[in-house]
Amino acid sequence: MNLKFRKATDEIFKLIYRLSHSKRYKHNRKRWPHVKITRGQFGQITYFSYRGNNFPIVDLISLKNSFSGELIIIASGPSVNQINFTKSSTVTTLGVNGSYHLKGTVNFNLYIITDIHFFSQRSDIVKQIISDNQLLLFVQVDGLVKLIDQFGKTNILCKIALIEDAFKLTYGPIRTITELENDKNRNKSIYFYHNNYINHEPIAFETNILQGIFPAKTVVYWALQIVAFLGFKTIYLAGVDMNNFSSPRFYETTDNITYSQLELDFEKNILPAFEHASSVLKKLDISVINMSLNSALSTNIFEKKSYDEIFLKSI
Repeated sequence: MNLKFRKATDEIFKLIYRLSHSKRYKHNRKRWPHVKITRGQFGQITYFSYRGNNFPIVDLISLKNSFSGELIIIASGPSVNQINFTKSSTVTTLGVNGSYHLKGTVNFNLYIITDIHFFSQRSDIVKQIISDNQLLLFVQVDGLVKLIDQFGKTNILCKIALIEDAFKLTYGPIRTITELENDKNRNKSIYFYHNNYINHEPIAFETNILQGIFPAKTVVYWALQIVAFLGFKTIYLAGVDMNNFSSPRFYETTDNITYSQLELDFEKNILPAFEHASSVLKKLDISVINMSLNSALSTNIFEKKSYDEIFLKSI
């Protein structure tokens, strides 16, 4: 199909959708009618097709408690440059966004990308990620659409698991935190956060990601909900600095640094979300250790230990 004609018809479909649905459904307007899904018994997406072509996905139910033991989450903070990761090669490792820059030093098993802009901003890294047939990549529906459009279905060699924003499930209406709290069929697996002493956005922690994951302006918060569902009991955080926001991420230089809203979102959303995650994970008997010793997240949130203290202790 001619690209200009395709774009024109897509705009017509979006207009039709907008006119036929209320504002609570607006997040679906780019998906309809090209994205088709089927949900499983527990609400998870089990079938996905785009523009008439089926794309195989991993059923999330098969991943529940499929792991145990230790996991390293590698985020993007500059402190990652202080770690060589050579002594943790056997530990399951999850990367986010540009962490794959460490491939060769780190053997990534799991990966998460939630920022829709990252696919085009760092297409060089994304191309490497999707070429790794040993990797399980968690993305949202719009992320998978972006991958197919940008790289082509046949070039996506990694396994794909679809995750969703719990407030904006695919083809469902936008739901508020109050609606979810009052939904007896939905609220059993959710830990809600309320703090009347600070001004924060709606925050919750989902232990059953089959029904969505709660965002908090940072991919690491998504990751914590996912790894709790997967069954890990000890989580090590690398690069979760949450400071020096103007500095390049560990895989960037001053010439190719991309914009980040972390500094704007930190006090109102990110900090209280991590405080909440800390409380929930303790209740779930999951230990979290932050290897960024100068992280803005205090030891009241996550214990801090250096990489060497953890992984070189037996040497």
